[in-house]
Amino acid sequence: MKPPERDANDDLTAASATAVAKPRGPLREPNFRRLWANSIAYSIVGNAQRFVFGWLVLDGLNRSESDQGLVIFTLGVPAIFLTLHAGVWADRHDRRTILIVTQCAAGAVMVGTALVISSGRATMGWVLAAALLAGATSTVGQPVRAALIPILVKREQLFSAIAVNALAMTASMILGPVIAKLVGDQFGFDGAFWFQAILLGIGLLFLLRLEVPPHDTLPPKRTMLHETIDALRHLREDRHLRTLFLLLSVAGVTINPAVLVTLQAFVKDELGRPSGDVAPLLAVMGVGIAISSAVVMRKGDMANKGALFQRAMMTGSIMTILMGRTSEYWQLFPLVLGMGLAGGFYLNMNQGLIQANTPQPLMGRVMGLYTLVQAGLLPIGALLLGLIASQIGTGNAISGAAAVGLSVVVTTYVRNTELRRLG
Repeated sequence: MKPPERDANDDLTAASATAVAKPRGPLREPNFRRLWANSIAYSIVGNAQRFVFGWLVLDGLNRSESDQGLVIFTLGVPAIFLTLHAGVWADRHDRRTILIVTQCAAGAVMVGTALVISSGRATMGWVLAAALLAGATSTVGQPVRAALIPILVKREQLFSAIAVNALAMTASMILGPVIAKLVGDQFGFDGAFWFQAILLGIGLLFLLRLEVPPHDTLPPKRTMLHETIDALRHLREDRHLRTLFLLLSVAGVTINPAVLVTLQAFVKDELGRPSGDVAPLLAVMGVGIAISSAVVMRKGDMANKGALFQRAMMTGSIMTILMGRTSEYWQLFPLVLGMGLAGGFYLNMNQGLIQANTPQPLMGRVMGLYTLVQAGLLPIGALLLGLIASQIGTGNAISGAAAVGLSVVVTTYVRNTELRRLG
């Protein structure tokens, strides 16, 4: 029997239906757009902060790489103690208010630090105190921002929204250290901190217009331990999420601090350059993250996200091993670009898988654990690598840390075939 002929209008109707079915971009959601704009300013400060504190210690106070590691460790200490609390607060209290209060506090810390530096009273003790307060303000805000993304967009927009948010982080990685370096060269170290305070004020304007829906239901009030146990139980019962968090933890104490902290000392100690010259390297790495994040944003939902995440971690580990073996400054540029290209998939795939498999009532607490791993372990790794670098050299410390990360992720990739097919 001859099949019925298709009408041209049928094709147009099918094409229209396909177009309608495609979800619109997350930046067309007004409240997500406001959160994203605020996140750009907030993330620029976060990346500038880590760079400027390290720069101040190494070049401003002329201290060693172990002192630099101590300051970065202090910057992250509050994450160890406050992140889980912040996740619980995000699941219980008004999230917009939390963000406004913490951003105002962060601005006050930057202003205070700039005034101390301009008065000529900056000492190692002052820098440690400033780093501790700055870390506390940023720690509380991070899990709240992450938990808001699935609330402000539709589920089918989630991976695109995470990729767009990663572009904000990328912009911060490119602009934060570079602009802070330019401002610092022109106006001194105090000017670099004034720059951060002003940027936080600009970001606050977007928060004031942000509208966040209230919690659907509030869990009964319990102790912090019981609240945290709920989130840990969710991770324990999901084998894939448990493994993803394990790999994040490994990267948090090896690869991440090697690139984001110890590389700065490597540039000064073994390549004979000012430590501030790490800023262009971070900018190039940010370009790589932007490129791969844009790919994820355009494709939206992708297959085999677990495999993409692990391959990205392998690539980043290899690039980091090679960084520690370089003998010329220019050799670092293609390596950090490769690191960035892998980093975009690393960031987007992992966070998307975690959020897509977490119930909304637990989102704040799980994102608190996520932030604890991402931010809380980095200073611990930085402190350890700083101590190891003082014994075996910064290049060897960087390559050795990355080799540990590579061995763990390769073992997981080979043995856990289900994780490779996840997503």
